[in-house]
Amino acid sequence: MITSIEQARKKSDASLGKARNYNEVVEYLDALVPDEYSEASLRRMKELDQQLNNVSSKIDTILVGGTNGKSSTIHFASKLLREEGFKVGALLSTHILTHNERMALNFEPVANKAFADVVNEVINIAESKNIKATAHEILIMASLLHFHVEKADVVVLEVNYGGKFDATAYLNPKIAAITRVAEDNKGTMGTDLDAMAFELLEIAKSGTWFISAEQSKLRLQKMKTWCEGRDVKWAMPIRKLATLPYIYEQLYGRIASLGERIAQIYIEDIKGKFSPFLRGNLLATQKGQRGRPTLEAKRNAELNPIKTLKGFWSEQFDLLRGRFELLDKEKPSILLDNASNLDALTNLFLGVRLVHYQKPLKGLALVIGLSKSVNAMEAIKLIRYLLKKVSGSIFFVPLPGSGASHDVADLAMMAKELNVKARACATFAEAFEYAKASVDERDGVVVITGSNDLVSDYWKVRGIKKF
Repeated sequence: MITSIEQARKKSDASLGKARNYNEVVEYLDALVPDEYSEASLRRMKELDQQLNNVSSKIDTILVGGTNGKSSTIHFASKLLREEGFKVGALLSTHILTHNERMALNFEPVANKAFADVVNEVINIAESKNIKATAHEILIMASLLHFHVEKADVVVLEVNYGGKFDATAYLNPKIAAITRVAEDNKGTMGTDLDAMAFELLEIAKSGTWFISAEQSKLRLQKMKTWCEGRDVKWAMPIRKLATLPYIYEQLYGRIASLGERIAQIYIEDIKGKFSPFLRGNLLATQKGQRGRPTLEAKRNAELNPIKTLKGFWSEQFDLLRGRFELLDKEKPSILLDNASNLDALTNLFLGVRLVHYQKPLKGLALVIGLSKSVNAMEAIKLIRYLLKKVSGSIFFVPLPGSGASHDVADLAMMAKELNVKARACATFAEAFEYAKASVDERDGVVVITGSNDLVSDYWKVRGIKKF
């Protein structure tokens, strides 16, 4: 059966423009404004959606916003939804080596040709209607179109900014989730954390379920009041159903819990399917059932054991590339993390200390670039605290793009003022060679962080162009 979307696509193919291959599509996207937080963005999204026969209304969507941990939340929620038999599409806002890493169906990145075809289709529609869409807006529409045609059950999308003028805010999601609100959110949406939280909540619409991993109980209560006043379905704060492997529980426990809660709400409250797996139950106690399980239920559980979350995370836990990615087969070991703000760097450095406590490191080398949006002095204070726990060296590198990062010489000087020895390097390749030479080949570690671009630089130095 041909869907209305497919009919619209066939019709558009005959009348709309240029055929671009993958490289040409990537070049086109890179030349555009990456994203925008404005009312104009919402207008463009609505117009593009209308041109694509309102594709957003034909597929369930889940939005994930917040300061940090968005892509990991999407990863965890998608794993659980997939485990329960759903076909899951995911759209991330960043990539490491290739653009099609952002768009995945059941954890498989969309193939280059399929990616190019669907993105090119949206580009041609935008050009024909003179819609000055950003790269992010085009990718959102392309992902919805692709996942609808591929008959995905649900699409989980990363919210770029969050708030009422984010490109995703035109959607009517089944679930809206916020990881947390931190100082690093300040800027686009003001400086007051409570006001920022309320603006982030604007991605939720009437009838949307809302859930958050926010750690402030006071802010959660304010969020609840906001939701109740706007007919948004408030979900109780998260609770951990099963622990992750050591180290990762401390770093990603709350994020994994948020993923569990998202999946549980979607499966049970939206799709009406009972899931003892996502309830963390050893016995399949039906929702609402009280008292001890019957002898028959116990016997049935022994004969037909139910997969538990604890067993699932023990066997299938993993992370996306560039998120505390420890390459322990390398000499020395390499730790890649795309942390790009103070909140994320704090979590990364906690992870480094935990690795050290598990097995003492013989040398730590930190290759790091700092965006101008990051308070450099506060970042160096975090590094100083890390070096009190783990002996090591610091190598500052510039981030790609003219004026994108703090000057490495200035960073080295600031570090010196705080009695932190650091070296300013002109390129990533230079810093990486110094870093490798400064640690023990067998028991040392080189940490590469500061942005997605530096993680990309590592793989490029290794000669890897595509995963």
